[in-house]
Amino acid sequence: MDSEEHSQNQLSSLQRILSVTDIGLYRRICVMGIRVKIRKKIKQKNYYRELSIVKNKILFRTVSGSYTCNAKYIAEEIIRQKLPYELVWIVNGNVDKFEEDFPKEIRLVCAKTAQDFYEHATAKIWIDNERRNCYIQDGLFKRQEQRYIQTFHGSFGIKKTGPDRDLSATDMEIMEIDSKMIDYLTSNGTWTTAFLKRMFPGDGKILKFGHPRNDVFFKDGTKIRDKVCTKLNIAPSKNILLYAPTFRDDGTMCYSLDYGAVLSGLKGKFGGEWIALARVHPRFADLNGEIIPEGESIVNATWYSDMNELLVAADVTITDYSSSIYDFMLSAKPGFIYAEDVDKYEKMRGLYYPLESTPFPVARNNAQLLENIKKFDANAYAENVRLFLKSKGSVESGVASEKVVELIKKIIAEEEGA
Repeated sequence: MDSEEHSQNQLSSLQRILSVTDIGLYRRICVMGIRVKIRKKIKQKNYYRELSIVKNKILFRTVSGSYTCNAKYIAEEIIRQKLPYELVWIVNGNVDKFEEDFPKEIRLVCAKTAQDFYEHATAKIWIDNERRNCYIQDGLFKRQEQRYIQTFHGSFGIKKTGPDRDLSATDMEIMEIDSKMIDYLTSNGTWTTAFLKRMFPGDGKILKFGHPRNDVFFKDGTKIRDKVCTKLNIAPSKNILLYAPTFRDDGTMCYSLDYGAVLSGLKGKFGGEWIALARVHPRFADLNGEIIPEGESIVNATWYSDMNELLVAADVTITDYSSSIYDFMLSAKPGFIYAEDVDKYEKMRGLYYPLESTPFPVARNNAQLLENIKKFDANAYAENVRLFLKSKGSVESGVASEKVVELIKKIIAEEEGA
């Protein structure tokens, strides 16, 4: 046996006695076959610390990585004003897959690549709608000269989230790190402001601007409706039902809407010919073909990235616990809740307030849903929406995007004057 082979055998023997393996946030130590997992402390890494920050670069990111939510409407306002900013968007996947959805003024970068970290390290402003868990785990923290605007993605959301649920020690640590980095948070009302203070317990300034994505409900939606109908190949004469339930933490699928009966019920109540857009939650998007039934009156809209454009196009929306319907109410169009598993969901996830306290008629089965459609009272619904928005201290007025852009201009102007 030569010396090299002997050394390899010694190393192999040592590894059987003691081995240390890094697995994400944990370090696994194996001693004589006994394994122990120890969580490592999250530490900031010095990614590109010597690089200069580009004073007019703005980096956008959303939960889905697609062109949607508040970030989209902030970016579009920047483009509308023809401001001389460098706009970078982090997408979840190959850039080529997303290019046709984005304006030419926005440069796309694939998430979790070296280029992504470079853009993060050199952008003056970060705009995000979700906690930055994956980046914090990799040690990417905001630099002192950077500014972080958190817009979140819910709107008077009814399902409990973040610190209002049981969080692990790791999740709590990430929440605290992320919260301390935030400079500004956008809110659409007093209820959301209180929620944000719990969700992001830091010193970030909360700005009651409204949600930029909801500005569309205060404008003429004809162009958006035409765009949706064209992309989904829907005749403009059709009335549109949007059915978009949320996810369940246990992976349960609750998509049991009786499409035929509901569309018939809507025709009987409101008149006209109806078609259903079914949208599977992004967490279940890969299963959309199994969940959504085929039919001449059913269109699979899961791949349509901008939920708010679908809401603008819809004449009626049905969901269960999704916050999207609390955006939709701003349109004054009928919304219904179909929640067949509400008792289970309340125990598993928890709700901030009862479904029955919302303006939306609540059904636990298809028969009740059809009855709610039949008995729908437009005047009572409009008053209930008004009272609900008042109770939540809503400040939505259709100019949130402009207000955020004014903040951005101020931040960049201060940098230029420094």
